[in-house]
Amino acid sequence: MEKKSTGHTVYQQIRRVSVLGILVAMVLATGAGLSLNLLQERRIRDDTLTTAVQAVSHTLTITNADDVELVMEYVDRTVHGISGIDLFAVYDTDGTPVYFCDITESGDDASTLETLDSALMERLAANDQALLDNAQAPKGSDHCAYAAVHRPDGSIKGYVMAGLYIRSIRDTGMRTLGIYILIGMAALSVGSLLSLRLAQRIKSDLLGYEPDAFRDLFLRRMELLDALDEGLLAIDREEHIIYINRAAAEMLSFDKEAVIGKPLSQVYPQSTIPRVLDTEQPEYNISLESLHHVRILSDRMPVRRDGQIVGAVAIFRNRTEVANLARELTGVQHIVEAMRAYTHEFMNKLHVILGLLQLGEAKQAEDYVLQLTQTRALSVGRISQSIADPSVAALLIGKSCRAAELGVRLTLDPESHLSADTHFLPASGMITILGNLIENAFDAFGNAPSDTLHEIGISVRESEHGLILSVDDNACGMPEEVREHIFERGSTSKGEGHGTGLFLVKSIVDTYGGEIRVESTQGVGSSFIITFRPPQAADT
Repeated sequence: MEKKSTGHTVYQQIRRVSVLGILVAMVLATGAGLSLNLLQERRIRDDTLTTAVQAVSHTLTITNADDVELVMEYVDRTVHGISGIDLFAVYDTDGTPVYFCDITESGDDASTLETLDSALMERLAANDQALLDNAQAPKGSDHCAYAAVHRPDGSIKGYVMAGLYIRSIRDTGMRTLGIYILIGMAALSVGSLLSLRLAQRIKSDLLGYEPDAFRDLFLRRMELLDALDEGLLAIDREEHIIYINRAAAEMLSFDKEAVIGKPLSQVYPQSTIPRVLDTEQPEYNISLESLHHVRILSDRMPVRRDGQIVGAVAIFRNRTEVANLARELTGVQHIVEAMRAYTHEFMNKLHVILGLLQLGEAKQAEDYVLQLTQTRALSVGRISQSIADPSVAALLIGKSCRAAELGVRLTLDPESHLSADTHFLPASGMITILGNLIENAFDAFGNAPSDTLHEIGISVRESEHGLILSVDDNACGMPEEVREHIFERGSTSKGEGHGTGLFLVKSIVDTYGGEIRVESTQGVGSSFIITFRPPQAADT
């Protein structure tokens, strides 16, 4: 389908340039050619006129003057046989016309001619050659030649004249101009045809788009490619970089503008992208081992045109942030951290038991083990009885170990209840919410006074009317200006690399149609209460 553009088409632009060029060339060629042609035509006319009068004057010189009718008959035949003249006249010794022949008309009346000027006759008498004298041309003529007719003794016998009318000269000029115009029209026709063929070839190379439309499309696509999170890098057959987008430049730590046109081996010696130029086979999910600060997978594929390999393109995907985000979303990171804290606490308890045994305090070691077992069993049992989902229960058990390690008292509301197949929120979403809120409470104690008991209260209540999750702490609380932005991505006071936890919490709450309320008082603490209602209740 024809791709339209808002401006002039490529054919119109090429045709305009072609027509303008042909017109300029035609004007210059016509002006120069017409001038040269008219000069040449003038010389030919002069030669024709002088030759005609010289030939007739010579004939009259050697002809018997008494046989006038025979002489005039001969002159008449001679004049009509000469092309390139319009009129011919014969004058007597006094310059009076005795014969006149108008080749362009039927009327031949010598009385219509004026007598020759005496000055002209004197010049002719003094000159044996023909003379061109337009000043003495008969009325209506433009160009004339004169010659004297001599007797055998050298005296003047008469004069002859040959001339051209103005219209003949004008017709010659118009005829010449018409030829040039016809040539110009033919050149314009050929130029228009060639312009059309060239425009069709250009549009074919531009995939049917007009140049301005193709340029706009190209720029838009370049902007889109630069906006991608995936990196793109393209090389030609000679392994020179011909394109790299913003994401690829950032991943590879390149200056985007500086590397264009340079050999890939010069700016990235470890690259194996040129390998696909030799194998002509695409490669997928290639890990870039040369980059240690990020985890990048690359796909490479050859670029073909008309069946020939003309280059290669590589796509880079940064999996570092995606992997971290996936761990946050699935709760894996929280469970791993909880298990690490549990292991750390367990090792501390083992060290205490080992020390008691080495001191010979076997009884105290036994009592310590029984106390730990009873306390742990009571804590684990309470969580297991209240929280039927094993992954959520494991998270809370791990967080309780983490709290013990940090010196924080973490308690689960005795009225808490969660079924194994709750339909309000998937277990992965609940892990993300509880894990991030508990970790946020842990971090809040960093600014709280150390001489008070740090406490975190957790409540998970499920019923047919909905699901309520709450996490309370008695840390330092938050000022109003901080509370307004805590759910924005990147909003954190913990430095670079943080600020996604509460953003993920808000995202999951919004996804599953929940509501979140934050209550915080500086110097007292903070509470996060999240509510999920049944779908039918939400619809009302």
